[in-house]
Amino acid sequence: MRSPIVRRNRKGVGRPNALAPRLFLLALGLAPLSTGCRLAGPSEGALPPGPVISGPALRAGASDPGTAAEVARLLAEGTELLNQGRFAEARDRGREIETRFATTEGSALALLLGARASMGLEEWTAADNALGTFMPLFPAGDVRIGEALLLRAEVRWEGELGGALEALFQIPPGSREELLNAAEARAASWAVAVETQALHDLVNQAPSHPRLLPVFILELGVRRHLAGAEAEALGLAEQALSLDPGERTEARARSLLAGTLDAELNVAAVIGAILPESGSPSVRELAQEIREGIEVALVVEEEATDLRVRFVAMNEQGTLSGVAEAISALESQGVAGVVGPLEEASLGAAARSRSEPLAILSPTVRMVPDAGPGVFSLTGVDPEAGRALAALVFQQGIRQVVLLHPTSAEILEEVRWFREAYLAGGGTIVRTLTYPVGATSLAAPLGEVASLAPRGLVLILSQQDIETLAPQLSFYGVNTIAGLTIFGNEAWVSQSVLQVVPPRHTDGILSVTTWVQEGEFGPGWTDFVQAYEAHFRRTLRSPVSALGYDSARLLLRAARAGGGTPAGTLRAFQEIRDFEGATGVLSVVDGRVRRSYQPVRLENRRVIPLTP
Repeated sequence: MRSPIVRRNRKGVGRPNALAPRLFLLALGLAPLSTGCRLAGPSEGALPPGPVISGPALRAGASDPGTAAEVARLLAEGTELLNQGRFAEARDRGREIETRFATTEGSALALLLGARASMGLEEWTAADNALGTFMPLFPAGDVRIGEALLLRAEVRWEGELGGALEALFQIPPGSREELLNAAEARAASWAVAVETQALHDLVNQAPSHPRLLPVFILELGVRRHLAGAEAEALGLAEQALSLDPGERTEARARSLLAGTLDAELNVAAVIGAILPESGSPSVRELAQEIREGIEVALVVEEEATDLRVRFVAMNEQGTLSGVAEAISALESQGVAGVVGPLEEASLGAAARSRSEPLAILSPTVRMVPDAGPGVFSLTGVDPEAGRALAALVFQQGIRQVVLLHPTSAEILEEVRWFREAYLAGGGTIVRTLTYPVGATSLAAPLGEVASLAPRGLVLILSQQDIETLAPQLSFYGVNTIAGLTIFGNEAWVSQSVLQVVPPRHTDGILSVTTWVQEGEFGPGWTDFVQAYEAHFRRTLRSPVSALGYDSARLLLRAARAGGGTPAGTLRAFQEIRDFEGATGVLSVVDGRVRRSYQPVRLENRRVIPLTP
């Protein structure tokens, strides 16, 4: 079984616990001393009857029976010192036994005393070595081997030495109930700190320990439940029950099966999604990539805040009525906000189907329908892009431009924001030239541009048009007009344009973008990629998942700030400012998700920042 990747920043993880000292005392055959330094008689929970100090010697040799009492006294003193937190002194008692009485019966227990003392001193390697020496001295089946294995698991976990869970799974299934209970408690505490993909590996590869494996199976089931994979979660709960779980694990598994686990988990918010599960392969792939990004956001949020969030995904069924049914189902579950739908018509249907204020955030819709407040898109036409482009034109000292664009609704919206900002700043649009959607030749408008010979030409085009029409700038001689500066909207900066269009057709064009780092899309991009690849154990091949990631994280931030209620989440969502996302620096202003933009120049397929 491979050592799992451990999430170390959870509350309660990596902290000393009260179980290990008790187990040490039982393994030693002693009980805690209240006063003095005396040997304990048999007590409830102690080892089976036998000598008060029983066990092998540290090494073979002549043993003086008269020294057994001295060994017992030193062990008792060391035990009391452990109870008082005087770990260095306790370690000294163990070392004295090792030095003076190594051949005396029971002296091997000094190793256990030393291990516990080293734990208290956070000398983890020394503790692990002592336990490694201790266990081979006892015959197979001796109950103290199980106690030592649990201590070794504690040492390796607390000391981050690796192999903690391997040691835990080595505890014999037939051990005493008290030991198994303690081991199960440790397993439950540690399971929540194992990364999800590593937890998958552990469940598939760990020994089928009837008491401990169900803990990890159930934790995986809980995570799949929170991630919206309900069928998988229920199957894991059944798998855990098919073994021999302890009472707590069994009760949680039955709660998961009964649908009553959320209260026990203290779920702070429920985030919904409306995504297509049918349609063309490209649509299904898009939905899957968005969902993967959402899942990564849930993992990141839980690691960062210990905020338990449940995710519920609904299928829009390819119809507007299916979208309405999805909204109704999500509202009945008290969702704080919704990611999706992915298309404009479906987004409008979802918005109109709400019965109360509810934030709906599409990762992909460009034109947000007018369907009441609380409807947003992560990739909607951004007023800030047009304003930044107008500011860039002014920065170049140009007060008169010719504007060229197609007549699609999306581009007309972009043009509106540029026009308003440019005219408001005192600029003049000498001529506005348009062409119909789908045109493959710009001979007429570009010929007019050549005859006008302006100082500034603003090209607000779609990515597809740029790939088709950019070469015509050279063909019709536009880019040879003396003193002409060409400005382009953000579509010119897209990777598809830079990779497909030959540089001679784009070099020198000035544009704006949300992020200028090569290979990145925003300040949170690198963190997203690392989280994605750690979670799914595969290379990120498409940036689309980042849209689901940022959409979910924006809603999660708002849900946390708004108390997890729909109205509170919507209010908090509208107050988000300067959120450092994977796809840019995001703010919500006047009912729109907006980004910050920077001026750039295109050169040899690269984006070069323009200095003020």
